[in-house]
Amino acid sequence: MRFLACCLFVVFVGSSCTEPNKLSLLDDSVRSASGDIAVSGRVGVLRLSPGDCFLLGADEIEAVDAVPCSDDHQAEVFAIFDLADTEWPGTAAVAQVTKSGCLDRFRGATGHVFDPILMAITGFAPSERSWKDDRRVLCVVAAHDLAPVNGRVTRRSE
Repeated sequence: MRFLACCLFVVFVGSSCTEPNKLSLLDDSVRSASGDIAVSGRVGVLRLSPGDCFLLGADEIEAVDAVPCSDDHQAEVFAIFDLADTEWPGTAAVAQVTKSGCLDRFRGATGHVFDPILMAITGFAPSERSWKDDRRVLCVVAAHDLAPVNGRVTRRSE
């Protein structure tokens, strides 16, 4: 699954470009018993979980350099959800559902109110080409200026 980030106001919506492949399923990181990334490594987008932190790379994202959230990073997955199992609704419809779905999940996942002056929310969503096999949306938060941060914004499950 490839993801392409495209800017829409403060919220970014991406598109996956192909169906899942081996790189999308890669996980070279080492995780703790609780599932947190303990040792940095390349992680495919299908292996990312809420609370995973990573460095941003190219516009097309199939795998990212994941790091422990205590290390400097640029982005954190805060939610993942699936789109409805329907016929392809069109790029604009997918972008709107991705945008509203990520914004709706932000406060519950982080305990914070979204502040577009300080942060940007990115949603990576399937494209028409991958729609048959892919309905997954990754919701990601980053500093508005994409500056490195450390620490986690997502709440941890008890």
